[in-house]
Amino acid sequence: MADNLKTIKKKDVKPGMFIQSYGKGTFRDPFVEVGQFVRSFKDIVKYLPDDIENVEILTDKILPPPTGRRKGASRTAKVAAREMAEALPAARRVHDEALNYARKFIDGVRIGKTIEVEDAVPIIGQVIDSISTNEPAALTLAFLKRYDEYTYTHSINVNLYALLLGKALGLDREQLKLLGLAAMFHDVGKGRIPNKVLNKPGKLTDDEFKVMKSHSLQGLKVLSDVEGLDESVLRGVVEHHERYDGKGYPRQLIGVEIHPFARIIAIADVYDALTSVRVYKEAMTPSKTLSLMYKWKDTDFDSDYFNCFIKVMGIYPPGTMVQLTDERFALVLETNEDTPAKPKVKILFSRKMQPVPSECIDLSTCNNNGQSLKVLRQPDPAELGVDMKQLSRFLV
Repeated sequence: MADNLKTIKKKDVKPGMFIQSYGKGTFRDPFVEVGQFVRSFKDIVKYLPDDIENVEILTDKILPPPTGRRKGASRTAKVAAREMAEALPAARRVHDEALNYARKFIDGVRIGKTIEVEDAVPIIGQVIDSISTNEPAALTLAFLKRYDEYTYTHSINVNLYALLLGKALGLDREQLKLLGLAAMFHDVGKGRIPNKVLNKPGKLTDDEFKVMKSHSLQGLKVLSDVEGLDESVLRGVVEHHERYDGKGYPRQLIGVEIHPFARIIAIADVYDALTSVRVYKEAMTPSKTLSLMYKWKDTDFDSDYFNCFIKVMGIYPPGTMVQLTDERFALVLETNEDTPAKPKVKILFSRKMQPVPSECIDLSTCNNNGQSLKVLRQPDPAELGVDMKQLSRFLV
């Protein structure tokens, strides 16, 4: 067998792989040459029959980028700033509507109400439209978090991050809607967890942690009362705390035994939790969060999905602040997919936090007196006295 030819189980096939063939060349199991990239989960169904077990892939084949404009490609930083400013009001309306829905369904679960899942469908459709129109504007709002609203914002942020990753992995609109439902309701079971455990500022006891871990199955119970809910949504909810190495809960599933929706949500869930202020911890910057999650990518997460997530989010996501090597402070406008450590930015303040003349810069191409301008660090805006809720005025 050639070094670049690898036999894998059909269940392990993912978007981005190149399927060479399947079959053993026998009468009952004829050899079939495919010779196609898997661009989405629909392609797996399209190219591979239900009854096959093994597939041969070429490991040296890399899926080419879409023919359309790649994220951040050919658009100047100034244009990125203008387009974000134009898209922000509509993105904010979608964000606020989703937040209001999250308050309604989470508070309802706490008092035993049945979830009106159908009310979430149009909201998730609006989020999909929002990220298709202007990803940076939609992402920016995810970082405008309030400590006292974490339970609500976490649901809609995980929904947003999961949809961005699902879109990048090639899910079609109908699959994205199902993923969005699973992500929106992934922690619904926490409505059945006592507040003294849920909001405890100190370390949980073993018994309390056991109660906390029950929220996955509690979520399944809550959603099982919803008639006609797709199985993929239920699995996304109940399996989002499974770990890729099999050490998660509630069933200790391993690798691809975990539903793709749950593998996506697991990444989004941890990312939002670490970048948020909680009753027991301060928020971590996105760059530090990705650095920490990278250490877990072969144990907690599907490493292929996580690598895709880094490309989607960028090391310095839109709507966050950075300090550059010339010590000026800037707002991140857009990620450059090919150079995630060098985003497009808008200069806001001098090193002494004094306002400076507006300047939009693409760090992937910028030189500063013969030296490339880079990100020095990612500070917490609150520590600098910057109210990111006033984001729109920074863009004009």
